Amino acid sequence: MGRNAAAIRKQVVNATMRMPLLEWNWSEGVAMYGLVTLWKRQEDDSILRFVGDWINDQLDNGQVFENVNATAPCFALLELYDRAQDERYGQIIRSRISFLMKHALRLRNGAFEHTLAETKFGGQMWVDTLFMAGLFLVKAGLLLQLPEVLEEGIRQYQIHVQMLQQDNGLFYHAWDEASGQVKGCQWARGNAWATMVSVELADMLPDDHPARPFIAETLKQQLAGLKETQDVSGLWNTVLTEPGTYLETSAGAGIAYAVLKGIRLGCIDPAYSSMGEAAMRAALAFVDWSGVFKGVSAGTGVQNHPGEYHVIAQDRIEGYGQGILLMMLSEDIPPLA
Repeated sequence: MGRNAAAIRKQVVNATMRMPLLEWNWSEGVAMYGLVTLWKRQEDDSILRFVGDWINDQLDNGQVFENVNATAPCFALLELYDRAQDERYGQIIRSRISFLMKHALRLRNGAFEHTLAETKFGGQMWVDTLFMAGLFLVKAGLLLQLPEVLEEGIRQYQIHVQMLQQDNGLFYHAWDEASGQVKGCQWARGNAWATMVSVELADMLPDDHPARPFIAETLKQQLAGLKETQDVSGLWNTVLTEPGTYLETSAGAGIAYAVLKGIRLGCIDPAYSSMGEAAMRAALAFVDWSGVFKGVSAGTGVQNHPGEYHVIAQDRIEGYGQGILLMMLSEDIPPLA
């Protein structure tokens, strides 16, 4: 018995809503981002009600962490504020803008230091920050008509690209200020964050925004590198340049989302459609009958060599994995054989 795209979407939504999304943090934030992305394309109000209830519960419990990584839930908050104009949401949004603009730890070059609720990574810039905080600043700046906030989001994107993207088009996991060198490896999910952000910015920004050529060139170079490293399965190794590391599913879903959406928007060459569709089909093969996305690597700090990425667990449901999959499922899925 087979499943069609509508059935898979429903199963994944239900599995995401059932999982323990316990706190205002990055993993939960990506799950909410995925749900909101699907809602915007499908207009299923039960999804929006769930997101609203989750946010309200978090605000009522007073557990809104103030750090770079835990900015991720604020993107869904922006969507709710745009729809409902609830001033409680507005206060949280303005508070987060103030934190990022005035108080968040930075490197000397102005990039956000990557910080979590649990710890800080002194003097390190991570590719994850592009998705977790940079997108929020761009969206908030556009929604609230705050040009300086919009431009700070773009500046964060530009700095991260300049320091992390390599000659092969791929991104390193991190950059270390003390050594002045990249750190970690060319990690698959980190590259998915970067690809998704480039396409989201292309969707958000006005047509005449001066950053568009830089974003387009960044995306062009990265897609060429991703095409060269894609496995025959359609997925990518968790360290893109190390075929001995395991194939990882959330990166495949994220890259598939970016490529399919980018082609739809006209910012990615349709020649990449086969790469995107192969990644999408490979990712779908890891969605079980309860809607759980399998093969998603656990939260990954910057490691010292490929072998350390290779042993990161990939055996449990992850909020960010479900969220990235939901983003992919928001795009048109070709008929499944």
